[in-house]
Amino acid sequence: MTRKLTGMTTCLLILVTGLTLGLSEPQPKPTTIKESLDTAIDDERHAIAFYEAVMAKFGERRPFSNIVHAERRHEAMLLEQYVRLGLTPPANAWVGKTIDVPDTFAEACDASIVAEIRNGRIYDRLIAGTADDEVRDVFERLQWASLERHLRAFRRHGSGWDELKSDDLTKEQKKQREKAEEARSAMYGELLGELMKAIQKGGPTGAIDVCSKRAPDIAKAAGEKHGVRIGRTSWKLRNPKNQPPVWAALLVDERPESARFMADDSGRLGALMPIRLSGTCLKCHGGSSDLAPGVKDQLDRLYKEDQATGFKDGELRGWFWVEVPESAGADAKRAE
Repeated sequence: MTRKLTGMTTCLLILVTGLTLGLSEPQPKPTTIKESLDTAIDDERHAIAFYEAVMAKFGERRPFSNIVHAERRHEAMLLEQYVRLGLTPPANAWVGKTIDVPDTFAEACDASIVAEIRNGRIYDRLIAGTADDEVRDVFERLQWASLERHLRAFRRHGSGWDELKSDDLTKEQKKQREKAEEARSAMYGELLGELMKAIQKGGPTGAIDVCSKRAPDIAKAAGEKHGVRIGRTSWKLRNPKNQPPVWAALLVDERPESARFMADDSGRLGALMPIRLSGTCLKCHGGSSDLAPGVKDQLDRLYKEDQATGFKDGELRGWFWVEVPESAGADAKRAE
């Protein structure tokens, strides 16, 4: 195990996951002190909103009950810098927003681990680009609190996800990996078959309908048949419901070109396996000159915030993710 929660060739990237996380997403590098402060305060407010939502669901339990107060102090420290510099802070974009919270308290802590690590990365960029000594000092203090205090607290209460090197998998984990690959192949084959039929019948716009309406059912069926949770995700989503599971979120940030594996304290194995574009996929995922007639209008109608175009043949499009319970490896061992 080397780190705490930190291929098939096709373009099958629309599926419903069971969890939409309240996580900080990587942001472009700000160019002014105002933009830097705006980025920082938005992320602190996002954290407050998520941690408050967690407490509304699970009660005022530590570490959330302590850390949410710290996040409010962080917001106040940033607001003092707006006053000092004569700048106007942005309105709080998270007030009144519905925040999705994971199903279990441990998963909420896992999501918070991801959020705090991403918060630290945000401050890396802000600190590097900030010339104002006082603002930079505030950024450094807030980053330290996130990584040295908040992150450690959440890790004590999380699921214990660790990354594993493929060569370090135990015999049981290798059986789990085989189960993940079987489920991935089953989902791939079923969805690809339906996509090809739809394209033959109605062209690429028909394939979009398959992804929109049938992909979730195909993923659910493959998961139930193989006793796993399975889906697809990307850093450029078409369907916003296709966020990665929490254990895969930081891996997705790294854009891995090969399979990566995670394991938690309960014995679950998580597998993230790359998907690459083939030529036919460009009709729905390529640049503007590659898209088939009618595809853009169809995408505009079904996916208002579509990000999943502009790819080239052979490029990494995203990943299959599969979560295999411990029992899958034990069942396979007994069957030998």
